[in-house]
Amino acid sequence: MRSTSAIDTKTKITGLDTGGGLMKVVFGLSTIAILAKVFGFAEKFVIAHFFGTGDTADVYFAVTSLVLSAIWLVKELVNPSLLPVFASCMAGSACESGYLFRRVFLSAAGLLTAAAAMVALFAGPLTRILVPGFTGAKGQMTQDLLGLLAPAILFGGLSMVAYTVLNAQRQFLKAAWPEAAFKGFVVIGLLALLPSLGIQALALVMGLGALACLGIQLSFIPERRFLGRCNAGNEGREAFGHVRSLMRPLVFGVTFSHLNGLVDNILASTLPAGQLSYLGYAKKLIDALLLVGPVALVTVIYSQLSHLASAHDDRNYTLLVRSTFRLLVYVSVPVACLLVGVRQPLIRVLFERGRFGTESTLGTSQAFFVYALGLIAFALDALLVHSFFAISDTKTPIKIGIGCSFLDVALALVLLRPLQHLGIAWAFVIARTIKVMLLGFMLNRRFPRIFGTGFLSFSGKLALSTAGLWLALRCLSGLDHAGSVLHVAVLDLVLPAAGAASAFMLCSYLLKIEEFRAVVALIRYRKAAVTTLYRGTT
Repeated sequence: MRSTSAIDTKTKITGLDTGGGLMKVVFGLSTIAILAKVFGFAEKFVIAHFFGTGDTADVYFAVTSLVLSAIWLVKELVNPSLLPVFASCMAGSACESGYLFRRVFLSAAGLLTAAAAMVALFAGPLTRILVPGFTGAKGQMTQDLLGLLAPAILFGGLSMVAYTVLNAQRQFLKAAWPEAAFKGFVVIGLLALLPSLGIQALALVMGLGALACLGIQLSFIPERRFLGRCNAGNEGREAFGHVRSLMRPLVFGVTFSHLNGLVDNILASTLPAGQLSYLGYAKKLIDALLLVGPVALVTVIYSQLSHLASAHDDRNYTLLVRSTFRLLVYVSVPVACLLVGVRQPLIRVLFERGRFGTESTLGTSQAFFVYALGLIAFALDALLVHSFFAISDTKTPIKIGIGCSFLDVALALVLLRPLQHLGIAWAFVIARTIKVMLLGFMLNRRFPRIFGTGFLSFSGKLALSTAGLWLALRCLSGLDHAGSVLHVAVLDLVLPAAGAASAFMLCSYLLKIEEFRAVVALIRYRKAAVTTLYRGTT
């Protein structure tokens, strides 16, 4: 094994054979995520145009949140438990990793088939429990759509298993691009079938799209050939046992974390029509921004952290967490300020057409304001949780997550009456912020000074840069609220956002913020991106 510079060492550990390989993968994932979210937005545009924020839109957001919650539940159980174990098995025999994949995939297939069957058979009782405020025709529509979407739970959940294996093999782009294709298929299918089938067209296109996504991902996994082998012997048995041991604490904790979404639906279903849709449109927009930036970065960083932890390289593990933490803070703070400042013209330009009117814009922008304030915590949450997962500690983030889930529910119940749908949003943001603070404190106890002694200086420079951004935003905003959508897009959205972003970048340059150079290097595909990302600052 050669031993040269720190960068060479990290490149060898991560398996990326070019200095800028890590950042190129992150950039590629962000590009795919942008494409996927463009299609995701197009899906919301179609729903907004045809249904606005009426009863059908409420049903759409309620049912899709339930289905996607089930699929993401699988990902959050499998990703932290399977990825580090599968990465270790890859260093052994092909049979070990192959039979591990077979055991996990077939076990997941059995459990998901049973879950999908339960959803299809008991769609009525589930509807009455999970959205008790949906009665009459609205309740029947929800029941029918939920039952028809049961196959999407099966295929989407298995796709998450394939996605995790591909990430363990560092085939990040192959894991991600089928999702973009799936989103595009859903949009095209809805445009073609909504006029004739109504909202039930969603079940057909999501089911077929999820099946196609799974098939494409499996075609990239060499271990798929082991799925048809009956005699597994003892190969992969010990590794499968390790996966199950890591998953046990996750089952309880991850389930609790998803109860927040279920409780939000239950509470929102009791509010006047449209308020659940306000939350849905606003939250989907924030989720899109997270997927394009922080989630794409953490997806790659998690794999690198897992390999560093398995090599017991605490120093480089600490440096990578620290640098990524600061980079996420540097990017998310100005973005959150921008979103708060341009929230109403942004919602108007994106959604206000068809049956999505002025009242819908106002309600959605109010919810978006609250979620935008939580963007920083949302971005850091993924990094801190996966930093614990990388060292095979699934208990700490789960315990903290369970406590914050209870806090979320309690706050939502208290704030629902005075604030209505905004109470649900505020409860979510407050609970997630407290979770991030606790996780950061616990990680700092495990790895002392993991965030560096220079964080105070960095925060001061970031605050000055953000002040420059906010001043520019206030000077350029509010030029044409009464104009056409095109005028609002140019004068109240693009111009203020571009001016404020330019002011922030100028301040960052003048103050010599290191993360500014990392972002510039990332965009320009230079090797300096990796050098800056991995550099430890004190």
